[in-house]
Amino acid sequence: MAKSVSPDLYERYEQLILEMSLAIQMYRGTALIRKDSYLSDLEIAERLGLPVEDVPEIRCIAEIDLVPPERWMASDDWKRVKARHALVKRKEDG
Repeated sequence: MAKSVSPDLYERYEQLILEMSLAIQMYRGTALIRKDSYLSDLEIAERLGLPVEDVPEIRCIAEIDLVPPERWMASDDWKRVKARHALVKRKEDG
């Protein structure tokens, strides 16, 4: 099980890991599109001198932080509507 990284460690490495990662193709509203091959979590850990389990933890949190709160709320609202429709359909069918 992954351990939690400290806020200090996260803040120190967040941007570096995003920039080195395979996972992010476009970010922070920029038009920067990755054209070259980027590094795996293991390669990033080796280059930064971090434990390999810290890199995906930092990367995943950083990726989540890139999504604006409004988008999370809209997604949550959409899921509620879909769930209500599914419940109504289930009652109608059953």
